[in-house]
Amino acid sequence: QPWLSPQVTEGPEDSPDTTQTVESVISHLSPSNKETITVTLHGATNLPACKDGSEPWPYVVVKTTSEEAKNQDSKAVTSVTSEPTKAPIWGDTVTVEIQAEDVGREDVILKVVDNNKKEELLFYQIPIKYLRVFHPYHFELVKPNKTGKANEDTAKTQLYATVVRKGSFIPRQVDGNHRALEVFVRGINEPLINNPSPMVVIARVVPNYMEFKVSQLNQDPASLGLPFTPLSFPIPSVMNFDVAQVSQNGCPQLSKPGGPPELPLWNQSFLFQGRDGATNFSEDAALVLEYYALTSMKGGESWTFSKPLGVSVLPLKSHLYPEMLTGKGLNGLRIERLPITDTKLKTINGEAPTVDLSFQLLSSEVRPSLLHNCWPCSGLGSGLQGW
Repeated sequence: QPWLSPQVTEGPEDSPDTTQTVESVISHLSPSNKETITVTLHGATNLPACKDGSEPWPYVVVKTTSEEAKNQDSKAVTSVTSEPTKAPIWGDTVTVEIQAEDVGREDVILKVVDNNKKEELLFYQIPIKYLRVFHPYHFELVKPNKTGKANEDTAKTQLYATVVRKGSFIPRQVDGNHRALEVFVRGINEPLINNPSPMVVIARVVPNYMEFKVSQLNQDPASLGLPFTPLSFPIPSVMNFDVAQVSQNGCPQLSKPGGPPELPLWNQSFLFQGRDGATNFSEDAALVLEYYALTSMKGGESWTFSKPLGVSVLPLKSHLYPEMLTGKGLNGLRIERLPITDTKLKTINGEAPTVDLSFQLLSSEVRPSLLHNCWPCSGLGSGLQGW
């Protein structure tokens, strides 16, 4: 079917503004009785040419199988690249919504489309039931070449995307009340004099920071940037969707781009699951924030991040735990001027920059009114009313 290049009716969105606002924060929870699939399209390599041999001018359409069967247009469409290319970079996040009862029979479809001729260049289909709720999957979607053989030496087409399946409530922990840790990163505090592009943040909670650093020094791919899981099509294996109980390298998440370059602002909320070990405060655990130039995301033979511009590390020591359970914890525990280290970034005062962040534990006892009033930039908002 993909090689027939069917016509696509959806058109691309306008290019997004990299300056984030509170209103642009995407909710962590789906509406009641529904599930939301959030897809961030990072980029692709070795896209096929159009039928007439011309260079593609690509964008991506995301929809459900039921929308596809009914020929319904999807609103989940990325922007188009600035010029024709076989190695696009998008960085756009789109969402589709399904009824919770339909999860077992719905798939999410990703189509890469040429903007000039509306030709369908690529078609991927992922069963939603395979996705663990709230886990951020970073996929390398691998398509066989036109001979149908995925293992030939010729360059394979690869699409890079992060997919998150969101439910209307956070699963309860078997061994405790705390379901998740929410971290809110505002932005760089001081104007920068040597940052040429918007930035993204990769955030993770690791159970043992020293062991994590050893993994990075050893160039363990799971500890560097966004580790991508290959998915081979047309039929991906259910084994590719397995998730380790507690990962030594955490479950990294990627922010939206933050701009302008001289003072990046993200207003980004990250949700880390208690079942991934994110609520197990200890002397070794840490929140790790890595900052990357948006231009460091590059295509070519592979798609990856280059070296980070800097790193912030917040030890999640045991003494923070009772602080977050006291009255002031209802406002979120605020950390001001957390340093960005291992960096060449400089502020107008010639110093290394800092960031402010807030975080809080989420449990079955937290009332939605408190979260909504005291965590104004949170991605949870009123969606917690189903608890």
